[in-house]
Amino acid sequence: MWQKIIPLIEQHSTFILTSHLNPDCDALGSELALAEHLAYLGKKVTIINTDPMPEAFQFLDPQRVIKKYSPNKHNALIKKAEVIIVLDASGGWKRLGRVGDALAQTNALKVCIDHHPDATDFVDVAAVDTEAAATAELVYELVTAMFGKISPHIAQALYAAIVTDTGNFRFPKTSPRTHRITGELLRAGAEPYAIYRQLYEQYPLSRVRLKGHVLDSIKTAAQGRIAYYGLDQATLKTYGVKASELDGFASLGQEIGGVRVVVFCLQSSKSKVKISLRSDGSMAINQLAVAYGGGGHTSAAGATVTGNVAEIMAEVVEKVELLLAAEESAK
Repeated sequence: MWQKIIPLIEQHSTFILTSHLNPDCDALGSELALAEHLAYLGKKVTIINTDPMPEAFQFLDPQRVIKKYSPNKHNALIKKAEVIIVLDASGGWKRLGRVGDALAQTNALKVCIDHHPDATDFVDVAAVDTEAAATAELVYELVTAMFGKISPHIAQALYAAIVTDTGNFRFPKTSPRTHRITGELLRAGAEPYAIYRQLYEQYPLSRVRLKGHVLDSIKTAAQGRIAYYGLDQATLKTYGVKASELDGFASLGQEIGGVRVVVFCLQSSKSKVKISLRSDGSMAINQLAVAYGGGGHTSAAGATVTGNVAEIMAEVVEKVELLLAAEESAK
């Protein structure tokens, strides 16, 4: 799997790492771990994302290594890069936001390392394994394939990435491979309790209250097989919570018995709506996300579109109802 990427890393010295809009812990942890490995090899490496690091994950990056894209600060640096590595984001440059536009125009070699089943024709070299539970698993395997050192910081970043992307080891892609890798990360210095505390027990009271509001607002459709809910900018402002602080909200509807598909729509800006789809695994929802210009896994996918949150949510719920009806008629 790494036959092309390892020589490419060895033969070049200047790297840009990046990932998708609204980066999650898998994206961020993978970036930080690979950046440290490349730096250890003597490479010059910069991590640049369109969106800033969410506060919930800032504990992984105390040195503020990850930079928020600024054309004035970063375009000259991007032009000088020999290799661009896109982590946890296949499907095209638009998945990366504004930084993707800048990166796409360079002559650098372009690499994608990912576990999502989306198109990789936008890069020169791709290492995609859809059986991996997280991109962090692939980064671990790349580092060890190069006989790199798994430092305590790398272990912490990769462990947090895997924990979050597997839903604390409960999602279907969790495998013996996942547990073997996390076992090695524990051996290398990852601290499970400290990571859990940072991820799940440090929320501001405002976010906890907003969660209560969302739980109270959940509606169902298709005889209880669909749960759906949304958040607009006014509600976020009322509770004093940022759109970047809502990690985990998309899965709240999965706590309801009988729900097969969850639709969560977030008005992330005045004109943009982030669609998050979750499935219990019995129904693939990633193609619906692709239809909206997004992508993801069969049981967890999403997209960002232009529109009104209520209208978009109603439209997506209707499309899920049609998918369920088509499934029923095919039986």
